[in-house]
Amino acid sequence: MRKNYLWYNLFRLGITKTGLQFFYRKIEIVNKEKIPKDKPFIILPNHQNSFMDALVVCSHMPGFIFFLTRAGAFSTKFMNWFLRSLNLLPVYRVRDGLSSVTKNNAIFDECVEYLKKGYPILIFPEANHDLRRRVRPLSKGFTRIAFDAEVKSNWEMDLQMVPVGVNYTEHRRSRNKVKVVWGDPIPMKKYQELFEQDERKAANQLKNDVASEMKKVVMHVPNLDHYPAMQVVLTELENEVDNYVNPDIVNKNVEKVAAVITEDEIEAGKQVVEISNKYDISIKTINGRKKPWALLLLLSPLYLFSWLNNIIPYLPVRKLVNTKIKDKAFDASIKFVMGLMLFPAFWAIVSLILWISGIDSGYILIYLGVSVLSSMFFKTANLFLRESLTKRRLQELKNSNPDEYQSFMDGIEKLNELRRKAL
Repeated sequence: MRKNYLWYNLFRLGITKTGLQFFYRKIEIVNKEKIPKDKPFIILPNHQNSFMDALVVCSHMPGFIFFLTRAGAFSTKFMNWFLRSLNLLPVYRVRDGLSSVTKNNAIFDECVEYLKKGYPILIFPEANHDLRRRVRPLSKGFTRIAFDAEVKSNWEMDLQMVPVGVNYTEHRRSRNKVKVVWGDPIPMKKYQELFEQDERKAANQLKNDVASEMKKVVMHVPNLDHYPAMQVVLTELENEVDNYVNPDIVNKNVEKVAAVITEDEIEAGKQVVEISNKYDISIKTINGRKKPWALLLLLSPLYLFSWLNNIIPYLPVRKLVNTKIKDKAFDASIKFVMGLMLFPAFWAIVSLILWISGIDSGYILIYLGVSVLSSMFFKTANLFLRESLTKRRLQELKNSNPDEYQSFMDGIEKLNELRRKAL
């Protein structure tokens, strides 16, 4: 047993996996039977949502897993110890300096040794994150580790490359659905002959094959010029979330829209997304979300309690995300980590105050239990306020800049018409 086995699994399963069950409404794992059973493998997920991608994948599969992350996270002695205790390994990029990049040699050798021992390695082949729903060009780092592992084992390792798609209904917010789709493993053995002839061609072929398989397990919009219109048509105007977190469905819809989209509709998509971002106006709110009103009315006391009980610890999280974090791909990660700390801490403080006030311990335990269970309602309760704010912003836009408002509304209608025409 590895010396950090208990700590690693306590953190991965006891803290992270449990926390994710509260943070997301549902995490669905698809094609888990494709995970290689008795062969070493490298896990290759798409990378849209910062740390959440690795947390979701690693906490929902068995075994002892190592994964590579940017070296900047290991900036202090404590963080270096803490991250390595959780099996994270630093990988250096050119922006870190050429002298730092040479440190990757030792890290890659370490990865090969773990693969020889049968431990999976998780690597993000895109080497950076981006909230857009598409597969970006792949880096060559993962190909080097894969070929090194096979060469050092005289091509007897039978290493498998396994693409994974992590699909979110909404990247930046909690209580949404995540669908993790495992793809077909790619055996490294198929590249042996080509590698022995031309190492560069073999690496490029591996990158191309992995990219092709990744595009089957996530939504992929090939043409970046089409992306804003696709984003609105296939996600913002779609009420059935399964239609855009299911790669089989959404990629067929991408093809259908691409076949009929016009230049005018492409420009409308760019304009609508630009105005939405500029004024922080949710297109989903304007389009109208489906709401189970009967259930909402029945559970309204829980929603009200959840909002009142959690708004205080949520405020510093919202302030940090809205004012300090420039890269929005970190929003969910910040909310998850801070939520794990601040919400229980606040409940504990309230419980202590109640105890000091002489409240019976039985009632305090009930408060704690209801706090934990009702926390799952907080996002929905807060959503009503956010939707009200969106409508107010839309009205302010209409009053202050009627031409821009009309362009926004006309663009949404034009994209709705594109949706009806294509789908």
